[in-house]
Amino acid sequence: MTLRALPDEADGLRVLVATGELDAAVVPALLPRAASLVAGARAVALDLSGATFLDSGGVRLVDQLARACADGGAPFRVVAPRGTRPRRVLELVGMADALAVDDLGAAVTALRAAG
Repeated sequence: MTLRALPDEADGLRVLVATGELDAAVVPALLPRAASLVAGARAVALDLSGATFLDSGGVRLVDQLARACADGGAPFRVVAPRGTRPRRVLELVGMADALAVDDLGAAVTALRAAG
């Protein structure tokens, strides 16, 4: 699993890209970095399009990032295409309606409209 930040857009939009498995085995090492991953961003999109698995650890990471964004006043969206495992998990825990979008373009549009 990797989680990397793409270079910020000129308007302060930050895209975090996750690939592989976001699970209880790898997420604990990422949680302490959640706030620093979004610090200074005007808005944040977490792209889970390349995530192959999401469990409660991954949900916790999404929650931590959302909270860190809220603390910094930055809108937050999660790219989790319909029909993927990450989207289904977000639906099951009640996070999809507020956060999930189908593709990065939709996330960028929503985030720019929110700011």
